[in-house]
Amino acid sequence: MMKTDEKFEAARSGQLLIVAALAIAILIASTSIYIYELTAPNHKTEDSSTVELALALRTGLGNAVVSALANITSGGQKKVLAENLNTLAEAYLRLHPHRPCPLNYTLLNGEGYEDGVKLFWEANGLGVSSAYAFFRLKILEQTSNVTLSGAINVTTSLTVEGHYTAGGNGTVKTVNLTCRVFNDGKPAKAKQITVYWRQTSEVWVPVENPSVTDWGNGTYTLTFAIDVAQDVVHVSVRIVDARNIFVAANATCSQA
Repeated sequence: MMKTDEKFEAARSGQLLIVAALAIAILIASTSIYIYELTAPNHKTEDSSTVELALALRTGLGNAVVSALANITSGGQKKVLAENLNTLAEAYLRLHPHRPCPLNYTLLNGEGYEDGVKLFWEANGLGVSSAYAFFRLKILEQTSNVTLSGAINVTTSLTVEGHYTAGGNGTVKTVNLTCRVFNDGKPAKAKQITVYWRQTSEVWVPVENPSVTDWGNGTYTLTFAIDVAQDVVHVSVRIVDARNIFVAANATCSQA
């Protein structure tokens, strides 16, 4: 994984408190909405409320994992994922005193995941930020018990490929990149895009005001000119998606 410069690290760290606050707000909102539905005077039958609980569970888990991954990729610690899920599990236990709903979860370890988190930001044109958790919720009814189980996987991925054309003196190069952003395998929106090029093995230089075209389908083309003598141009594209999840991908551009 490449070293980031101080300016980039500071920007990511500055997002941490904002993302953490957003995570808490989402969890409180989703829990409060479901408490209202469950305790409303004209609440539905037991079977219907079980379906509602299943839907609320998916929403709550999704929000908890998304907010955790946004926090982690902005400089937070991996333990935030477990902390968010613990908060959600405690909320479900308090939903209704006569109908306890214990929620258990397991974080994926293996297949590139550690404590439920995979951050793959390498120099092969692919970047992945992902969180994965298995869950099991038991709904203790008066006459029977219902068990809901499954998995929640939140993934933001980025692919980068490109080439350059050389100017008359051979050192000025116009770089053209094609970037594709995905949320859980579907084309997605990038809220912020920055691009760097490698000047030396230790120095990455930000590109100022690259030309960016948004094709409206998760695909972006970036064009910029740099003055560099090397035969190849190493680039790093870093994006924040609409869910505030950060991902980066590095690529090597050759002459077209």
